[in-house]
Amino acid sequence: MNYAKLFRLLESRGMTMYTLRRDKVVGTATLEKMRKGEGHIDTRSLESLCKYLGCQPGDIMEYEDE
Repeated sequence: MNYAKLFRLLESRGMTMYTLRRDKVVGTATLEKMRKGEGHIDTRSLESLCKYLGCQPGDIMEYEDE
């Protein structure tokens, strides 16, 4: 999965990874996995992000065939 859309969305709203950590949306380890495109992200984290940002999962991630 590629989370570049998430980071573009944050930038467009004037937000950063720190904002998500500060507001306890998701943890540091989860954000690092997303930034690096490594590991798996659980659906609770995706749900928290979507609720906080008022978006759908497809707005923050996309599938990439390896």
